[in-house]
Amino acid sequence: MKSPGETVGAEAPADIYRWYVLGVLMIVYAFSFMDRQIVSILLEDLRAEFLLNDTQLGLLSGIAFALFYATLGVPIARLADRSNRVRIVTIAITVWSTMTALCGLAGSFWQLFLGRIGVGVGEAGGGPPSHSIVSDYFDEKQRSVALSIYSMGPTVGSFIGLAAGGWVAQEYGWRTAFFAVGAPGVLLAVLLFFTIREPIRGGLDAVRAAPAKEGFGQTVSALISNRVWFWNMLGHSLSIFVGYGFSTWKPALYLRQFDLTQAEVGSIIGLMGLCVGIPGLFFGGLIGDKLVARSRKMALRYIGYANLLVIPFYGAGLMAEGWLMTTVLLGLGLVLYQLGYGTSLAIGMSAVAPHRRALASSFGFLTANLLGLGLGPLLVGVISDAAQASFGARSLALSLGICLSALVLAFICFWIASNAVQRESDKI
Repeated sequence: MKSPGETVGAEAPADIYRWYVLGVLMIVYAFSFMDRQIVSILLEDLRAEFLLNDTQLGLLSGIAFALFYATLGVPIARLADRSNRVRIVTIAITVWSTMTALCGLAGSFWQLFLGRIGVGVGEAGGGPPSHSIVSDYFDEKQRSVALSIYSMGPTVGSFIGLAAGGWVAQEYGWRTAFFAVGAPGVLLAVLLFFTIREPIRGGLDAVRAAPAKEGFGQTVSALISNRVWFWNMLGHSLSIFVGYGFSTWKPALYLRQFDLTQAEVGSIIGLMGLCVGIPGLFFGGLIGDKLVARSRKMALRYIGYANLLVIPFYGAGLMAEGWLMTTVLLGLGLVLYQLGYGTSLAIGMSAVAPHRRALASSFGFLTANLLGLGLGPLLVGVISDAAQASFGARSLALSLGICLSALVLAFICFWIASNAVQRESDKI
C-alpha cells in the first residue's frame, strides 16, 4: 500500500482512480471559490454593518484577496514544480478554510480586510499545484475535458456559497455565513491528504520532464518567449477580468434593481451558474479537445469568438427591466463565456514543458487575479460610485457594461496567440 503523497508508478493510473482524483480536486476548487466568493452575497450586509461605499466593497472583495493570492502563487508554484504538490494543496485548504471562518469574528472593516488577505494567502497554494496534478493524470488528448471538469469547481462553489450563504446570512446573520462555509474545508484537507497520490511529473507526455534544475530566470525567460502561452494567458486574464467583475457584483445588482430577498438572489444566481455554467464548461471542453486535436490555431480562435459573443448577451441583460429576463440573458452569456475556459487552460498547460507547469500556471493566476479578481471588482465599484449621482441605482449596471470592453481585448489576444502557432506544431 502506498503512503500519502508517494509517487505513482510509471504505468498510467487506473481510469477510475484518476477520475476520483479529478473529482476531489474539483471539490477542493469548489470550496476555494465558495470561501472566496461568499463575500459577494454579503456585500450589502457588510455595507450596512460598517457603513462602506462601493469602492471599499470593491477593495474588500478584490484587492484584499487577490494581492497575496496572486503574488504568493509564484513562489508556491516554484516549490510545487520541485516537491510534493498534494501536500502543498492540503496545507493550503487548511489555511484558507480557517481564515474564512475567522472573518466571521471581524469587528471592523480593516479586521475583515486582514481576514480576506489570510484567505488569499491560503488559496495561493491551491490552483497552480492542482493544475499541474491534473495535467499529470490526463494526457493531452483528454486535458481540455479534464481541466473543464476541474473548472466546474467555481460554478458548484458559487452555487453553494450564494444559495446557502444567502439563506444562512438572512436567517442567522453574515457572521454565521462565514463560519458555515469555512469550517468544512478542514475535513476536505484530511480526505485529500490520505487518498490522493502524487503523480509522476510529465509521465503521460510524449516528452518526459527534464530534471527540475532550471534556474528561475531561465524558466521565466522561456515562458515569456513562448508566444502561444503568453498571449493565451493574457487573453484568459482579460476574460477573467470580466468574469470576476460580474460574479462579484451580480448579487448587489439584483438586490438594488429588483424586489428580491437575499436568499432569493443567492438561489437565482447560484442556480443560473449551476444550470448553464457546468454544461458550458463540459461541452466546451469536448469541443476544445476535438479542435485541439485538429489545430491549436483553430482552437484558440474558437476561444476568442466565444468571448466576443458574450458581449451582446451580457449587455442586453444589464439593460433588461425584470429579473427573469436579466437572468436568461446573463445565463446565455455565461454559456458562451464558459465554452472556451477549459480549452484555454489546457492549451496553456500543453504549451509548456511539464517541469514548468506549476510556475506557468502561477503566472497565469498572477495576471488573471491581479487584473481580474483584484482590479475587476474594484474598478466596477469606482465607476459605480462616480456614476451614482447621474444614474442612481443603475450606476452599477453601467459600470459592468463598460467593463465588457475587456472581452474585445481578450479576443485580440487569442487571435495573436493563434497566429503564433508554428506550422510544424499546429497538428498535435
